[in-house]
Amino acid sequence: MKKALKRLTVLFLLVLSTANLPVYSQVIAAAVKKGNLWGYIGINGEWVISPQFTFASSFSQGLAPAAQDKLWGYIDGKGNWFVTPQYKRAEGYSEGFCRVITKDNKYGKWMYLDKSGKPAFAAHFDNCMDFSNGRAAARQGKLWGYIDVSGKFVIEGKYEHAETFSDGVGRVKIDKVYGFLDLSGNWALKTDFENVRDMKDGAFPFKGKNGWGFADKQGKVIVSDNLDHARSLSQGMGSARKKGLWGFYDNTGKLVIQFGFDECKDFSEGLAAVKKGKLWGFVDKSGAMVVSPQYDEADSFYHGLAAVKSGSLWGFIDKAGKMVIPLQFDDALGFPIE
Repeated sequence: MKKALKRLTVLFLLVLSTANLPVYSQVIAAAVKKGNLWGYIGINGEWVISPQFTFASSFSQGLAPAAQDKLWGYIDGKGNWFVTPQYKRAEGYSEGFCRVITKDNKYGKWMYLDKSGKPAFAAHFDNCMDFSNGRAAARQGKLWGYIDVSGKFVIEGKYEHAETFSDGVGRVKIDKVYGFLDLSGNWALKTDFENVRDMKDGAFPFKGKNGWGFADKQGKVIVSDNLDHARSLSQGMGSARKKGLWGFYDNTGKLVIQFGFDECKDFSEGLAAVKKGKLWGFVDKSGAMVVSPQYDEADSFYHGLAAVKSGSLWGFIDKAGKMVIPLQFDDALGFPIE
């Protein structure tokens, strides 16, 4: 009975503490540039926010960073200023927090805003990352640690470098040792590799004496270090370069798409942008070319559409390769990931 009452009390306090915070639904709109100004279009290609910003970024958790002249703020899905332009730099929201640099700080100190658009806590940082799993990598001085949602360091600032948590672990470097911490700051995996990338989908790239390879979450090598370069996995697929050409491994270490591309991007919605010669197209997870190389630039698929560039203009194609939003924009960021 006492435990049940305690749970109800905690739930009540949580509801009370968030009652005054605004709640925003997902905004599916792509930032595009027309002439010298940025605005946003919907999936149908029509303007949902007319071009009016000097710079603009993608929506996340209902808000988007946008700039007038050289100062950044945040807009809502209708293009109204939720946070007026006042920052030197502004990043997207993650887990209800965003990162900004104040204009009056000549040394570029970072701070976090909460979902109300106000400072989340008093602490400022020399550098910091997005929140993930209730933790954010942050640096005060030369060393990195992890803060919680109150802005306090819950993992001591003693690391030469630290990255955002993914797959429940945070990538760190200390005394030339690379590895991964759990949420409590204990070693989840300590390696003897010369470098590592983020753990995603149960595997991570590492650098050995001979080059790059892949290892699983226990640190067991699944692809030997004979690669020129390797990137973290996305949708179970990790891109790698060998002898100047790119291919893809799955999270078991199997080469599922042979080395044959001059460049590539991560998989998203089952497809990856790949470059053959000077032109970009798209492959599926079997390596089949589903959109032939024909574009000067290409972004990843989100919400069924991908931004592509032909000549000097951008438009959007669907997964069948059909141009559903004609080439007409001077730049485009694509639809939001969320």
